[in-house]
Amino acid sequence: MNQLQNHRGGRIFRQDIKKPDHDDWENGLNAMECALHLEKSVNQSLLEPHKLATDNNDPNLCDFTETHYLNEQVKSIKELGDHITNLPKMGAPESGMAEYLFDKHTLEYSDNES
Repeated sequence: MNQLQNHRGGRIFRQDIKKPDHDDWENGLNAMECALHLEKSVNQSLLEPHKLATDNNDPNLCDFTETHYLNEQVKSIKELGDHITNLPKMGAPESGMAEYLFDKHTLEYSDNES
């Protein structure tokens, strides 16, 4: 996005990225819920320039944000939501075995796809 802004003659204003308020998760389900919250926050931040581009009739920026950012955000949010739904069905967070099996069969499989 920086490259696009530079190409269009804009200025880049960088801000510090703050550490999340909560970083001591008790279990995998809590970690997934925090990750989902962060993904939704990032998605909202990406929707703002997309709306601005839409309001100003800028199809290039709309396409750029959709293609390079928003589609991936939606996939990540869906995947995390699915994990948050499935973990309790397996017995998490009460069952450590459920989290172990989830990690082994779900997350390991996702890593191999990448």
